[in-house]
Amino acid sequence: MTQIIDSSPPVAKIIMVSREKCTGCGRCELACSFRHFGSFASACSRIRVLKVDDSYLPSLCGACEDATCLKVCPVNARVRLGNNAVETDEDRCLGCRACIYSCPFMAPVISPLTKKTITCDQCAGEETGPWCVEACRKEGALRFVALKAAPRSRANAVAESWKGIMSGPKAFTREREETGHEVDGSLRLRGGIQP
Repeated sequence: MTQIIDSSPPVAKIIMVSREKCTGCGRCELACSFRHFGSFASACSRIRVLKVDDSYLPSLCGACEDATCLKVCPVNARVRLGNNAVETDEDRCLGCRACIYSCPFMAPVISPLTKKTITCDQCAGEETGPWCVEACRKEGALRFVALKAAPRSRANAVAESWKGIMSGPKAFTREREETGHEVDGSLRLRGGIQP
């Protein structure tokens, strides 16, 4: 019997957000912080649940094909992983926050433990996929799906989840990062980042 070996490259995947399904429970944040830091602390999560008026928006790195954060880092600490996620090499990171200010989707955040930038790595190496997606199975606000569209669709997918919220999330990236609590009066981080 001849064994057929699939030599096609692995299918790129992305975490898709269905904003209307998010209840703001924060299980995704807790799962993420436990996976990466071994503790249940929303402030250590690479995904943030933002409160927007009367609804919630899970915010995480969309691994943009033409990611500005990769271009602005003065020490090239922002790297693209084999699974196409964009992450910070914490050994090289200076903590200058250039990547935070350049991201139109407010994805990079400062770890309160390391004071270095962190973003979603899609739980690289986990056979079951990202822990935040598993934690959100009941609500279905997060799904790990194959990316079949054009290269720019990563950014477009993230932008789609922001649709109708504001004209441009970049406008309040700086205030969000500095305070960690309130942005533009109507957008709040659950739990916030303690200064």
